[in-house]
Amino acid sequence: MTVTRTGVGALPVAIIGAGVGGLALAVMLRRQGFGVSLFEARSREALSEGAFLTLAPNGINALRALGLAQRITALGIPTLGFEITNAAGRRLVHLDERQSMREAGAESITIRRSDLLGALLDEAQALRADIRFGHALADIENQPEGVRLTFGNGVRVDAGWLAGCDGVWSRVRRPCFPASPDPVYTGLTGTGGTIDVPSVAPTDGFMHMVFGEQAFFGYMKAADGPVFWFDSFPLSEDAATARPEPAQLAATVRQLHAGDPGTIREIVGAIAEVPRAYPVFDMPHLPQWHTGNVVVLGDAAHAVSPHAGQGASMAIEDAVVLAACLGATPSPSQAFAAFQALRRDRVEHIVKISRRIGTQKQAKGRLALFLRNLILPFFVRFGARTTRAITLYRADLAPLEKPSI
Repeated sequence: MTVTRTGVGALPVAIIGAGVGGLALAVMLRRQGFGVSLFEARSREALSEGAFLTLAPNGINALRALGLAQRITALGIPTLGFEITNAAGRRLVHLDERQSMREAGAESITIRRSDLLGALLDEAQALRADIRFGHALADIENQPEGVRLTFGNGVRVDAGWLAGCDGVWSRVRRPCFPASPDPVYTGLTGTGGTIDVPSVAPTDGFMHMVFGEQAFFGYMKAADGPVFWFDSFPLSEDAATARPEPAQLAATVRQLHAGDPGTIREIVGAIAEVPRAYPVFDMPHLPQWHTGNVVVLGDAAHAVSPHAGQGASMAIEDAVVLAACLGATPSPSQAFAAFQALRRDRVEHIVKISRRIGTQKQAKGRLALFLRNLILPFFVRFGARTTRAITLYRADLAPLEKPSI
């Protein structure tokens, strides 16, 4: 017999957002017996959008709590470390992370976003979570006995409590936390994708990154696989939020890297279209992550710019820890408070680290570039110690213990 737990009375839990955090939370809550209804504004097909991401060892370990670590690891490319060169091809940094991965008990992988979301969605649906696409949130009534949600298609839903997992531009955060700060543009915009370029040599599990003349570029390639590539470059906010045609954006990418090493020119020369660019925003300090019967998590609470490679891992950790807090107390509000206390220091520390990494990609002028290239090896090696400490955290083993970092 299946026992269904709820937040309040016989009402299900509502989740807004079918991204990494929302789907991971749906899986965790269904495993604990909660009734779950998840609502996503976009269509099911939209989950195939986006390029790829990195899951750090702490993210893979968090997936163990969902029972998905092995399945999702098999979908990705083992990512053993990285190498950074300058525009002239001189190596600045080579970092092999295999020893730290052994200490963490998991490897890092690079995975298509669509593959990760597909695996999470399949598991949530197999556990009979109610997943509804095409439901754009229009209104929230945060009531003493639960929440009432109204969607743009006219549907109304009552739920015991609500988890906002709908990203940096959260429709949950603004009405429920009216004093919350707006996301801040970091000054960098990125593009990326996968493309078959047979002439490019495999990178043997290492991400190759280059501080180019105008933009930062990274790529990796498994044997007989496509090239996974990304770049980031300084751009004004107005220009970053424009939506050029895919062919025009591809031409911009080629122009940005016209003076870079030959392998990069070879990769970008094969790109006919780039679907879209992604302006990088992060969230300033959000004083509260919960109010009444509403809680926000993932990028809705603490958007992390992608430079540290921890955004998806943080969202999965959030889902694991919130579910553990809910399992430890019958009171959602007490669980939300415990969740915030356990998570805030760690995620805000990682947000700061990611910002610092991003500033290295914005150096302009010969002197700034010279100084950046001079200090970068020391900066990276010092930062690697902090990064290794971050990856040692095991949300799957000790979700109710506050991590030291």
